[in-house]
Amino acid sequence: ILGIGGLVGAGRSELVNAVFGIIGKQSGAVMIDGREVQIRKPEDAIREGLALVTEDRKLDGFVGGMSIEENITLASLKAICRYGIINHKKEQLSARKYFDELKIKAADMTVHMETLSGGNQQKVILARWLLTHPQYLILDEPTKGIDVGAKSEFYQMICQFAKQGLGVILISSELPEVMGLSDRIIVMRARRIVGEVSAEDATESTLLSMGMIG
Repeated sequence: ILGIGGLVGAGRSELVNAVFGIIGKQSGAVMIDGREVQIRKPEDAIREGLALVTEDRKLDGFVGGMSIEENITLASLKAICRYGIINHKKEQLSARKYFDELKIKAADMTVHMETLSGGNQQKVILARWLLTHPQYLILDEPTKGIDVGAKSEFYQMICQFAKQGLGVILISSELPEVMGLSDRIIVMRARRIVGEVSAEDATESTLLSMGMIG
């Protein structure tokens, strides 16, 4: 698990959004498994095995007027469509796997997203990306706006993903969260990476000084 620390406005979200093709990059290259890949849009990123849970789930994380089932399968429509028509049985089976696995609390998968708690909304978004079978999962403020119990559940899931071989990149404004989950941490300031520390050597004062001092 790679943590990305830094103050708000340091460029953490911009970095991962550029990697994922949401915004254009000004310079640099995206390397995956030692090879340079061209990512100009999110579809390219998904094809390369990347997944991104964005910071603001209400703005760009889910579609409120759609059901849980529809939101889970949004990034995998090619896999459940034939000649441009959704195979609803396949859609239901695909969504059901992660609905059950992530223990999403709702009466059923036809429930609309806006009726769910913040933690369950975030689980649905996470389920959507897990359904794409990514190699690398980018989590931008994954526990923002969810209760303490749900946070603990997310921490367990993130560690489990890493144990299963999924590469995880974690952005969080909560330093204890970054320090507690990450194996190594890079710190950003003014849209640049200014340092890197291992989890063993990381302290709040060290990370704060790296993020604040020019």
